[in-house]
Amino acid sequence: MKHHFNLLLGLSVLILTAGCSKNPLTSSVGLTKGAKAGFVSNADWQAPSATGRVIRYDIGDGHGSDCLFTYDIGNGHVTLTQVSGTNSTTIYSGTGIPTLNAGTISVSQYNTDCTDNFNELGGVHIIPYDAIGNGHEDHLLLYIPGRGILYLLQYNGNGEWEEDWHSTTGIGGYDLAGATKTDKIIAYDYGSGYKNALICYRPGNGYCWVIENTNVVTAPIWTAVVKGSSGIGGFDLKGTSDQIIAEDYNPGAMDLVCYRPGYGYLWYLTHSANSTNFTATYTTRSGFNNFNFEDYQDRVFASNISGSTAANADNTLFCYRPGGGNVTVVDAVSGNTVSGGAPPGGFYYYPFSYNPYGSPYTYIGDHMLNFAGNGYGNSSLLCYSNGGGSSQVYEYSPQTQNYTQVY
Repeated sequence: MKHHFNLLLGLSVLILTAGCSKNPLTSSVGLTKGAKAGFVSNADWQAPSATGRVIRYDIGDGHGSDCLFTYDIGNGHVTLTQVSGTNSTTIYSGTGIPTLNAGTISVSQYNTDCTDNFNELGGVHIIPYDAIGNGHEDHLLLYIPGRGILYLLQYNGNGEWEEDWHSTTGIGGYDLAGATKTDKIIAYDYGSGYKNALICYRPGNGYCWVIENTNVVTAPIWTAVVKGSSGIGGFDLKGTSDQIIAEDYNPGAMDLVCYRPGYGYLWYLTHSANSTNFTATYTTRSGFNNFNFEDYQDRVFASNISGSTAANADNTLFCYRPGGGNVTVVDAVSGNTVSGGAPPGGFYYYPFSYNPYGSPYTYIGDHMLNFAGNGYGNSSLLCYSNGGGSSQVYEYSPQTQNYTQVY
């Protein structure tokens, strides 16, 4: 028997000070509960360990970021799974990342550096990256905070990668060697229309650099176009839990959301193409309406609820609280009006049971990740916990405006 629920987006309108323009979603989004049809068993994303990490990835076959790439910094295991609707295929499963020209790269190196498995402080980090600037996240950027180590890898087929670049001294002058080992890197569109730039930042120290590659990907010349030592756009980056995410809206003019969970601080920054300036168009010390960011585990990510495959489709903010069962959707910002922020509730059948910072701290918590599981851009959602219960997958149909739980 199928169950139907509604997530009402745009139930409320918040009057904030913001400066980006989007089209608000005014209709409701429903849910159909489906079966686990066709999914191959893979515990690495279906029930990750406490040291397991999951990202989306595009293997460059024309289907977008429809893969789930998992890596466990504890046991070193890596898997690559391609999702197509209600089916999955395991492309690779093994220890480390096998390459054609650099041997097998370990993902468990320096794992004793990790001090927080939920916030992913220390140890190997991997992000999907559009290194070529072709609209596809078809490279992996592996980096190790505190160690200065980076690898740039491209999938070569048959469960193997190729190393395009490797460094042990950081990137573009950013040393990636802070003693706190809190460095993080995100992909960013600085002005090209593609997310082929990088933002490197060090929570707790205020460092924030924007780095571009000015040469071919196999012989990159990394150039720092912004070198900040006191944060970015007025957000000081002095909190060790500070986070920065990029929000797609205008290709070449990507916005940033900077926030400090546990304190309610949130800065919304806008940016003009290739400008060295980032402008805070909205700042708050009490979060969004109905989501105050006052718990340390509070997180936000940009997702796609239009089903579009366009470069600016990941422009809806999902705010969620692991262990609290609270999810709030901020679906549009236009001038001084922010639409969304409806009263928080759970996300359909996913229980959000795991608070990493409860008593005692376990560093095991709930996560949400968007990816392209059914051909409608990064509108599919993976809900999982590192070391907790079973994962769930929801896929979105723009025709029916329904989410279907497929796993």
